[in-house]
Amino acid sequence: MIELTDNAIQQFLKKTQENGIDSIRVGITGGGCGGYEYVIDYADSVHDDDHILEFGKFVVVIDPISIPYLTGSTLDYVTEGLSSEFKFANPNVAMACGCGLSIVFEEIEPNS
Repeated sequence: MIELTDNAIQQFLKKTQENGIDSIRVGITGGGCGGYEYVIDYADSVHDDDHILEFGKFVVVIDPISIPYLTGSTLDYVTEGLSSEFKFANPNVAMACGCGLSIVFEEIEPNS
């Protein structure tokens, strides 16, 4: 499925504990100039068809449509200069937009 680096796990632990929430939603959504964008947000609800990855004190929730696009990815939390952010290393990405937020995927069969 997807892997989280130690830095990503530590950042999610910090954010979930600070906000009293134990579920993070990770996925993709339509948008941006490349067609898709990553979503990382608190999971207000978990649906029956969501995929759950357990990390002890928090869980990562992935909707079934996002799974084939994220399979094989690694999510990291990096600091470069004064900025810190989550970054995906995703083998399914064909190209990323110059803005750095929008992505284009290799041809993927949804729900494969």
